Amino acid sequence: MEATELTLRPMRPADRDRAIEITKDVWEGRDYIPRVFDRWVSDAGAEFQAAEIEGFVVGLQRLRPYAPGLMWYEGLRVAGDHRRQGIARAMLDAAIAEAREQGFHEMRLATRDLPAIRLFESAGFNALVELKWWRGVRVEGGEPARMPDATEVRKLWPAIAASAGIQLYAGIVPDMNGARDLSADELERLASSGLIRLGPGGRAIALLREPWGQNIAVSLLAGRGGSLRELLMALRFEADADGLNHVTVNLPPGHPAEEDLKASGYDFADAENSAFVYALKL
Repeated sequence: MEATELTLRPMRPADRDRAIEITKDVWEGRDYIPRVFDRWVSDAGAEFQAAEIEGFVVGLQRLRPYAPGLMWYEGLRVAGDHRRQGIARAMLDAAIAEAREQGFHEMRLATRDLPAIRLFESAGFNALVELKWWRGVRVEGGEPARMPDATEVRKLWPAIAASAGIQLYAGIVPDMNGARDLSADELERLASSGLIRLGPGGRAIALLREPWGQNIAVSLLAGRGGSLRELLMALRFEADADGLNHVTVNLPPGHPAEEDLKASGYDFADAENSAFVYALKL
């Protein structure tokens, strides 16, 4: 395939069936693209793109500005009968060029797919964080964790910045929906959205993200010992109170909170595979 044969255009509502067809074999038929397609098409703040060859849609991708200077890249898919023809690389190169032209200083993404990892690394992306997924099923009978306000959580920033294992997060909140820089300002933003939970005395903290299923999803943990264990149990109580199935925690391998997760009834949701957040300086 010649790169000049590939054209990119905005995805349209009429492309929905084709997008579902392209993604039907992804993650054993459990791809999230069909679930978010309508929302992505209607989102004027991002670019949901269709890749065409001779007027036929063969791939899709999305570029989403999500923080000052940062572009999130997601949803790269190529139709099964058009793979290994250089299409994914041509689409990625076009996305990188567009982000540069628009003045963004960094592009970030999350993936756990080995072929995608090879593609992104070949394009110059560097891994920031490796993550393992832990899971704790819901538990009845206890009190949910406390939600702090923005003023309170900002005061906790020095303790979080100095907490054991925090360096494994490489200065970001590894939210698989958009990894922002870890800072006092980000804590305030999350608290204002109801996405922070505190352990007793504020000695442990969990930063939440939008979940992909019927669960509470944690992007970052800080603290350890009794306070963190109480917080981890409180999240399981909250899942039950909200009628959710479980709590999912993304944690870098080797983080000291691993022992607290085990002691609080969590185990690996997917012990074999890691997820990664990658970044490319533009």
